[in-house]
Amino acid sequence: MDNFKKVIQQFSGKHQVRSIFDDFLLMSVAAFTRGQMEEEYLECAARYDKKELPLFGQMLGALIMDYDNATHDNGEWDDILGDWFMEYNSEASRMGQFFTPVSLCNLMAQMTAEDKPGSIVNDCSAGSSRNLIAHARLHPQNRFNYTYVAQDLDRRCILMSVLNFVMFGMKGVVIYMNTLSMQVYFGFRIYLPETGLGVLKLSEQECLSYITTKSDEEPKQATGQQSLF
Repeated sequence: MDNFKKVIQQFSGKHQVRSIFDDFLLMSVAAFTRGQMEEEYLECAARYDKKELPLFGQMLGALIMDYDNATHDNGEWDDILGDWFMEYNSEASRMGQFFTPVSLCNLMAQMTAEDKPGSIVNDCSAGSSRNLIAHARLHPQNRFNYTYVAQDLDRRCILMSVLNFVMFGMKGVVIYMNTLSMQVYFGFRIYLPETGLGVLKLSEQECLSYITTKSDEEPKQATGQQSLF
């Protein structure tokens, strides 16, 4: 995460690192939704001056570089966002979140994976979606042949998962929900149309519909805006 860390250290001392990271997650996901989250994006942007705002674009570029450096053709990978979260955010958030080590995620994926293209691979307490990434990295075609579903009750985990799906080119759904009570708030559909990777904001009802039908149809149009907070 060296490149990412260098950019985030350029912010002035008036902003907490945790807050910068939170705003980076939201603004980056908003950018990939192509205008669906304009209101949330502008609300975050208003907290920074003209010298600081360009740093968010640089952070995204640095993040892509770090993922590229950590990802290899032999299947090796790393979760840059998850590592950063654990180092700088988990303790501060008092939630004590420490994600499964990548090596163990890889082992579990190898032990449980079945060769059933077209299947849905689900993690009901996904964190930054490491277990799903591990499955996607087992074979180069997995990210095209399977649909990945991540569920979590932490907003940061939801946003990290969306960005991780984008970074690893995985199609599927990320749902902000309480898996035990089945209370759903909102979600995102990460899809792979022929024109390239895209992110679609999903309402509560759309998430429930997806959970019920398990449909893998690509979205036809964007839904209306809905606040993340």
